[in-house]
Parts: sequence; structure tokens; C-alpha cells
Amino acid sequence: MRLEGLNPLEYEHPDDAKALEALENIPGVRDVALKIWELFLDKILFVESTGSFVEINDNNSSKLYGLFRDACEILDFEDIPPFYLQGDQKGTIGAFARGVDRPFVSITYGCVERFNDNEMLYILGHELGHIKSGHVLYRSIANEFNEYFKELSTLSFGLANLVSVPAMGIEIAMKYWSRMSELTCDRAGLLVCKDLDSAIKATIKLAGFPSSDCSRISYLDISAFVESFKNQALEFEKFEMDEFNKLTRYYITKNNTHPWNVLRVSELLKWVDSGDFDRILKRERTVYNDQDTYKIQSIPKSSKFCPNCGASISSTSKFCSGCGTQINNGP
Repeated sequence: MRLEGLNPLEYEHPDDAKALEALENIPGVRDVALKIWELFLDKILFVESTGSFVEINDNNSSKLYGLFRDACEILDFEDIPPFYLQGDQKGTIGAFARGVDRPFVSITYGCVERFNDNEMLYILGHELGHIKSGHVLYRSIANEFNEYFKELSTLSFGLANLVSVPAMGIEIAMKYWSRMSELTCDRAGLLVCKDLDSAIKATIKLAGFPSSDCSRISYLDISAFVESFKNQALEFEKFEMDEFNKLTRYYITKNNTHPWNVLRVSELLKWVDSGDFDRILKRERTVYNDQDTYKIQSIPKSSKFCPNCGASISSTSKFCSGCGTQINNGP
């Protein structure tokens, strides 16, 4: 079922919004990100995907591509982005959304081997959520921002003149926002698969559960882990609130690319319990605070979506606020 007119603000996690606002309040950060993307990163990712990955389409895997197409339809994508399978010699589970001008989704062989259909829908919806929310620009460079910045600064591209904050400080802010953006996209994944237990099972596998079929191991039935993982998530939330201060959290998570798995499940549980998940499925728009109310109400009824990143844009916009792409509004 297509969620007609779905706006990513409807399911945006408040910590994602706060972290992005703090990041973009750093003077020049978007200019530097766009410069890094324009100068070389766009070309690298495009060549890597088309030259090294295996494209998935209707002709070679109608079932897997059908799941991807269904996920795109549910999230109200007008155009289906390219979809790739990439190798991973360690057999780990991985899924990625990359590209600004040419966004695409890739998954590792581990996803195909270990996820059932509904879990795959959750993962695909999660990655498409990054594209729809316009996350891909910052996420593509977040984990290596400091290295990119130093390398390009030595080539006299003038990056150092664009920002007044040290590159390491920007990278820290980007990594933190990147982790919070995962919470938004977990919600997108749940909107696609529509089954909380499937989302939790996928997260348990991301946390290290051995395979999709453990029938040969009598004491490992993933269904038996769902309720205990929910309880673990709730207990972890209490511990985090009571025991952690900001310095401790920073020290433990500073190099993490994703939030803790139990925290991700805890946040999904809270979102479902709030009723917002069901309201979105019923197409009753939901907001979190006055600022989000203003954001949604300020979007004209004639709004459309960026053809590159899927973010909502006004019909009169010349550039997408999510990825910076120039918009052709026609005559």
C-alpha cells in the first residue's frame, strides 16, 4: 500500500532533527560537504557501484527486486533508484544508501543469506528512508570527513576558508547526527514491513544472531529471542537514563557508525506505543512539536519530491534542501 504523499517529517526522530540543526549551525559545513562531494566523492561512489557491484533488476532476480520495488512504492518514491548487491568476504550483514545526484541502494550477500522477506523489507525501507530524508550527502562523508578535508585542503581547493571550526569537530558532529539519522530510518523501515517483530528480528541479526535458519541448532530459535530483546531494550533505556552522562556517552560512542541495537529497538517500541506509527499508516499526519507543526504546515499542497533524494520540496523551489540538487520546474 503506497503511503500517498508521505513526508519524511511525519516520521522524523526528534534527536535526528536536533542533531542536524546543530550540525548545520556550524558555519560553512554544507558548503564544505558539497565541495567534497562535487570534487571527487560522487565520482568514486558512482564508479565503485557500477564497476564493482552487481546490479539487481527484474530480469535477474524478480523476487528480490520486487521487494525493493514494493519498498519504494510504500514510501511513495516516484522513481526507483538503482539497486546493487555487493560482496563482503566476511559474510557480514550490510546495507547502504549512497549518492546525491545519483542515489542508489546496495546490500551485501549477508542480507540475502540471512533475512527473510519481511526482514528484507525492513532493511530496504530503512535505506530508502535515508534517500527520502535527504541524508545521503552528510552520511556519505561523515565517517571520513577529517581525512577528506585534510586531503583536499592540501590540493589548494580553499576548503579551509569555508569553515571556522576544526575539521575534527565537524566530523564529531557529523558522526553524531549520522547515528541519530538511523533512528528516523528505522521508522521508515517499520513503515515498509509493518511488523514490529520482523524489525526486531532483523535488528537481532544485525547484533550478531548467526543465521536466518538455525533449525540445526536446537537452542537458537530467533522467535524466542524477540520478547527477551524487547525487555532488554526497555531495561537498557532505564540504565542509559540513570547511569550515563554526556561525557561517558561520547567516549563510548564517538567512533560508532550506528546507535546501540537495543537502543534502536527501544526507540521503535516507544514510537509504536505513541500511536504515531498507526496514524501514519492510516494517513493521519503526525507531528512531534510546534516546530515540526510549522514545518509541515509550511509545505504547500502543491509540494513535490526531489527526483534525486526524494525529500519534499516546494513546487517553486530551485534547489532541494535535502541534497542541494538543482530542480527543473519546467516552463
